[in-house]
Amino acid sequence: MYFFFKIGVPSWKEVESWGDYHLVKAIGKELEKRGHSFKIQILPEWKGPEDSLSDITVHVKGLTRYKPKRGPMNIMWLISHPDKVTIRELKRYDLILVASRPFASWLKKKIDIPVYTLLQFADSDLMYPDPELNTQFQLVFLGNSRLVRRRIIADLLPTKFDLNVWGSDWEGIIPKQYIKGRYFPYENVRKVYSAASIVLNDHWEDMRNKGFINNRIFDALACRAFVLSDRCEDLEILLHQGVITYHGKKDLYEKISYYLDHKSEREEIALQGYEMVVEQHSVHCRVDDFLNTIN
Repeated sequence: MYFFFKIGVPSWKEVESWGDYHLVKAIGKELEKRGHSFKIQILPEWKGPEDSLSDITVHVKGLTRYKPKRGPMNIMWLISHPDKVTIRELKRYDLILVASRPFASWLKKKIDIPVYTLLQFADSDLMYPDPELNTQFQLVFLGNSRLVRRRIIADLLPTKFDLNVWGSDWEGIIPKQYIKGRYFPYENVRKVYSAASIVLNDHWEDMRNKGFINNRIFDALACRAFVLSDRCEDLEILLHQGVITYHGKKDLYEKISYYLDHKSEREEIALQGYEMVVEQHSVHCRVDDFLNTIN
């Protein structure tokens, strides 16, 4: 089968900084191993004549709407911003995949189109334990600012801890000493996660409330990193005992202090998270789910 993946990236110059691109690239490589073909189309290419070649078109839903074309099987994979999608928009597709178990269950009651859960995952070809022995970080956060002081960073600062942030548009939002770079190559992210005592994570508010667990958690766990995240519906059920969550500034400070001082506990939790991701949430597992659902 020939799969077309449509992602809402404005230009090829910036694809490397978009998580959607790395997500579908990992799926595409795994599909090729199984004898299929794939093509990634960024936003300006969505209306191209090549679409007639597609057997299955997958719109990785973000903020941009896509009007499905007749011919291929049309799938929406809703991975973020659930508050932005409408029932009318969903009804244009043949199949809806949702990166949240709670939201998929809710959506099944609202529309007649088939709805299945397809969670995000770790690209196991790139994400695995790979520590730089001469480099260690206390706290690591990899993510763009989105031009706001993100929740976990706002809850943390000011801080006495060694915070290391990589991502765009942080200038003027947090003090310069915490910003280590505007971008860290995705193919080397495992080295940072593996060298971190604690990887910090947060979610968009609508994703947090509706159980959309972001890809950073799966990636970091695949590197056997200890993850401290804001609370997200279903997170503690899906990855129980493999991720620690916090609620509020005081709780965040206390948990960082505790786990920095208790390395063996931190490593045991990280190991449990690692084992769950390798066994259940690798790209190989997720493509199995993807193809089984289509069939």
